[in-house]
Amino acid sequence: MVLQISLAISLGILCCTNPLYGLDKPREELMVVQTVSKNQRSFVVTRGVKDGVAKGQEILFSNDNVSILCRAREVNRDYSLWVPVDRNVNIPFKKDDFVSYNSHAYGNVGLDIVGDVNNILPPVNYNELYKRFRASNNVALKASVNRGITQSSSDVSTEKNSGRIGYAFAAEYNYRFMPEFEMSFGGRYDNEIYRLSDPELDIPTTRVMATLAATYHLMNFSSEKNNFYLSIAAGIGKSTTTVGDDESSGTVTLLPEVRIGYLMTFSRAMAMVFEGSIESLSANEKFVDETQQVTNIINVKFTIGLRF
Repeated sequence: MVLQISLAISLGILCCTNPLYGLDKPREELMVVQTVSKNQRSFVVTRGVKDGVAKGQEILFSNDNVSILCRAREVNRDYSLWVPVDRNVNIPFKKDDFVSYNSHAYGNVGLDIVGDVNNILPPVNYNELYKRFRASNNVALKASVNRGITQSSSDVSTEKNSGRIGYAFAAEYNYRFMPEFEMSFGGRYDNEIYRLSDPELDIPTTRVMATLAATYHLMNFSSEKNNFYLSIAAGIGKSTTTVGDDESSGTVTLLPEVRIGYLMTFSRAMAMVFEGSIESLSANEKFVDETQQVTNIINVKFTIGLRF
């Protein structure tokens, strides 16, 4: 008799762990919770060896509000004792509650839920988490290097132009009037060296400008916390050029500057910006003897900065 009982239990365990024994198809049933431990760490249901339950098996139990992956700790013919796989989870069921019992937890529903945490956790709201850079006003400090790609001056022949290189510093206040759109008000300081090839001569130029920019953030094209953006900027200010012992100064206009940028947040209070841009500058300067010089420049720029 004992041998027959042992054989029956062994066959039951073998069948319930055999993938050919009915576990290759999802099966979901309703059952009643028989009892729940006082510490809310385990519960008992009327499913045992005769129903294909084996010790160590993992099953998904659900009610209207929550689903929990549980493991069978103790099993006999008619009953089984279950505990959550996650030790930090307490049993939300009560005695006599109806729960859904999914007998195909792993490899079907349970695996999909446990394997992908995004299916059970709410999506991160980056607009709220990084509100300072996605919905609020902020300040940007930038540093740039630039190189002239074309230049024309009213008193210098084109073939004498060798090149123009320089750097710039800028500060901007970014006013976010919509999540995707912002206006930027700022100031900029440029320092450039213009090289003549004949005669060989370096001519420094400094500029101080007020700038205005409009930016569209491509937030709708990305589900990440970082985003690309497009900007167009204009500016006006003062330009000063020194040629030997002579100095000329006058008005300079920036119209336009087109930027492609990438905003990368690395904390709730700080973000980095990377930009590539092309700009058109026009300076109208006069020397002490009233000689006028008009210079038109097209620069390419690479910028890195911080927003806070």
